[in-house]
Amino acid sequence: MTRTALFETTDDHGCGCVPAPAEPDPGTTADIMQARAIAGGLAEFGIGPARWSAAYDHQAAAVVLRVDTPRGLYALAIPAPGQPFPVHHRRERIGALDCRRTYGTADSYTAALFAAFLRDRAALDIPGKDACPTPTNMV
Repeated sequence: MTRTALFETTDDHGCGCVPAPAEPDPGTTADIMQARAIAGGLAEFGIGPARWSAAYDHQAAAVVLRVDTPRGLYALAIPAPGQPFPVHHRRERIGALDCRRTYGTADSYTAALFAAFLRDRAALDIPGKDACPTPTNMV
């Protein structure tokens, strides 16, 4: 004789054996969307989806955009509105972008500032966007 278990669904998420996933609050969802939009702007500078991730970081208590570079992971935290974007490396704050999170600040502008921040710390090579001319192309 075979036994079959009758599974009753107690809610919309399944059988009730596993707790339902917590719904993220709307602020966290908006922050993750903004982090992904900034990461999309980094594609212009050679940082593809394989080199970045966006998630909520409990230690930073904020959504963080992490970028994998030859010098390690750099993290751009999504701040509260009106605050500058802090940048972390090895769990330490090493600076902030020269812009604040406002409705007038475009995500592409934030991405360009973050790419420049990484370039200035020799963590990112931006092909074709040399700041200093080389002797071969000087007249």
